[in-house]
Amino acid sequence: MKLNSAGEQFNRQAAQYAVSEAHSSGESLRILTAWASFERYPLGLDIATGPGFTAFAVAGFCDTIVASDIAQGMLDQARRIADERGIANLRFEIVDACDISYSDASIDLVTCRTAPHHFQDIGRFLSEVHRVLRPGGVFLLCDTTTSEDPEVAAWHHRVEVERDPTHVSAPTPKEWCRDLSGTGFELTHTADTRVDMTLREWVDRSGTPAEAVEGLYRDFAAAPREVRSGFGLRHLGEDDFEFYWPVFCCRALKK
Repeated sequence: MKLNSAGEQFNRQAAQYAVSEAHSSGESLRILTAWASFERYPLGLDIATGPGFTAFAVAGFCDTIVASDIAQGMLDQARRIADERGIANLRFEIVDACDISYSDASIDLVTCRTAPHHFQDIGRFLSEVHRVLRPGGVFLLCDTTTSEDPEVAAWHHRVEVERDPTHVSAPTPKEWCRDLSGTGFELTHTADTRVDMTLREWVDRSGTPAEAVEGLYRDFAAAPREVRSGFGLRHLGEDDFEFYWPVFCCRALKK
């Protein structure tokens, strides 16, 4: 992830993400928390923690959990919310997802939710997670994915970048499984869910400029049938749409 682009974006919008229901709750967080509960972990690391909601969810299963991000503004929000919730076993650190500042085989649990689509090199990210996990260590991943239909996926990618240029890619579930296995992970659980949104809350969260918002409205209004069906896109009135992005979740072990 480029510190001079994604870092700036998430510093600027940290307060918006701190009040985002899509990040603070939802089915993907429930799934990840359930999988985390299978074990106890001396040291956990939450990558791209944002306002910290995933780190908070797994803190009860860890002796220590590190909430990490490239944006200090996000860590400031996470620290504030952790203090409000009385979560005491947290540390907060600046960490680049593609250059994790921990030694080999030093972490028992790595989590990452609703973030990898912003990473510049997902292959490098997976290699870094594999490196820092101890043998048998657990990796819990949830992120927005996309359609297996290339034309629908291309539309999805285009509007994501128009909304927030720090978006890089959203692999399909098949691509995630292939890349995880190719990195040396053993997949034990997978699940498909979704995150429901409206266009207005989506662009407000990212601080999308007005001109781009107008373009996105036109894109949504003119979306082909396959896109409308694939993402549940429905017109709500003059200036809004409801829709969802699919989400891929998995639990994997370092062999």
